[in-house]
Amino acid sequence: MENYFKIECPKCRVTILVDRITGEIIETREPLIQESTGDRFKDALKKVQASPREAEEKFNRSREEEKNKQKNLDDLFQKSMDQVKKEGPIQKQIRNIDLD
Repeated sequence: MENYFKIECPKCRVTILVDRITGEIIETREPLIQESTGDRFKDALKKVQASPREAEEKFNRSREEEKNKQKNLDDLFQKSMDQVKKEGPIQKQIRNIDLD
């Protein structure tokens, strides 16, 4: 007979190990993946197998964000250039001290 109770929350799937005699919580085990199979070794294997796929997705997302960032900067630069062409070059204001 085990020296602890194994309790699993049906909502969050956390497993709590409670000492039979003292009632203290010995350990709290959160599931390794969202859709747990119940076997921690199988869950760990699924997590390791999914890791390269997730890394590739993150890389692709960041690459797209960088492309969009560059495009936005190019658009902002082009708008500024059009504004300068439309308004003419910016002239330095003459101050009273410059007239002396």
